[in-house]
Amino acid sequence: MIDLVGVKNKDEGQVKAYDLLKKLVGKDTLLALSGGTSMDYQTMVVRPANLSIGAICVVDERFGEPFHKNSNELLLKNQGIKSYADEKCIESHKILKGKGFLETAKIYEGEIEDLFKKFKKKVGIMGVGANLHTAGIFPGSTAAHSPNYVTAEEVGDAFPKRITLTLKALGEFTNFIIMMFGQEKKETLRRILDVGENDMQKYPAIFYRKTKIESHLVTDINL
Repeated sequence: MIDLVGVKNKDEGQVKAYDLLKKLVGKDTLLALSGGTSMDYQTMVVRPANLSIGAICVVDERFGEPFHKNSNELLLKNQGIKSYADEKCIESHKILKGKGFLETAKIYEGEIEDLFKKFKKKVGIMGVGANLHTAGIFPGSTAAHSPNYVTAEEVGDAFPKRITLTLKALGEFTNFIIMMFGQEKKETLRRILDVGENDMQKYPAIFYRKTKIESHLVTDINL
């Protein structure tokens, strides 16, 4: 279930996302964060410094050593999320721990299972790629139909080794804030909203339209 939230540009979108977070998160909330160029967590979380959050986790990661130069976790660190969580004594969970590929996914699966049991509310800040991938769930990937909450697999991307929450895991969430900006993604948004497109294996991001979970899609795209 998608609620379209129109904004003038990406900067205004970050402020709108903060406004939504104020209403959605609290001490009983697990906040799951994605990487990508659509996200400015300084504006959404760090500078306001007044969101009540139970715990923070990462939606997906490009496998490698902890905080490697192309990692989502380095992006979150550079945007101040790690320091913010430490300062506010917010429980935080990252994926990369210097372990092997499959072992890392297994460890994170256990952490996610525990977090899902602990927190009643689960809010995800999500992005969508031009090929309609979301998190590390790519077209044709195992993560679109896995029975697990976390998978490790190689996908057709510049950064092929991915560890990600699956569609099964996303199905446990209570709310999503989806960030999509730029007219180059106009066709992507159109496909997400097209009721004739229902193959989540081919187009994972249509999950947000098909699910009953309340999803706020913040965008400057004019259809």
